[in-house]
Amino acid sequence: MKIGIIGISSLTMELAVRSARAGYEVIMYNPKGNSLVRDVVERMGSDIQLGSLQEAVSTEIIVLFIPKDDLEKLKQNLPDMTGKLIVHTSGLIFDPQLLLSGITNAMTYKTTAALFPEAHVVKLFNPVNLKPNNTCIQQRDRDEIFFIADHKDSRASIKEFLRKLKFSSIDLSGRVHLQNIEVNKNKEQFI
Repeated sequence: MKIGIIGISSLTMELAVRSARAGYEVIMYNPKGNSLVRDVVERMGSDIQLGSLQEAVSTEIIVLFIPKDDLEKLKQNLPDMTGKLIVHTSGLIFDPQLLLSGITNAMTYKTTAALFPEAHVVKLFNPVNLKPNNTCIQQRDRDEIFFIADHKDSRASIKEFLRKLKFSSIDLSGRVHLQNIEVNKNKEQFI
């Protein structure tokens, strides 16, 4: 199976390495220019290659690390995305306690889903724990990653994919839906 990654971040690089270790072929595309990351990608292994945008989106799973403002421009250059699993990643979340409220308010995965209604969109969040002296703690024995998906099959697909990458996935889909209902009820009280 092939994984396409569009956009470069610490999470997409980690996903690329883990995907290659799990036996996936990875095609990475950097919208800001592949030459910027060529040396790094070449050292990541033979199962990870730089490619064109068209090569990256011809895969079964597409991982995006693109600002939501650039998504419309990107969409204009893409083929039909019907049935594709699109995983939209976020930047790092430094306070996992604020994760749920932050993603409920941002809802960038809803923007992505609206742009690609024919695809199955999942939003992936990567929390980072910080020590009091602001240094990152790597938790290699139990890497948690959070996701939201509206579609039952995409939830199952992303869970299986993340399991193969040795992540402990946490599905926030139902929690976000319940929190949105609560927020809407509170708004109605003030109207």
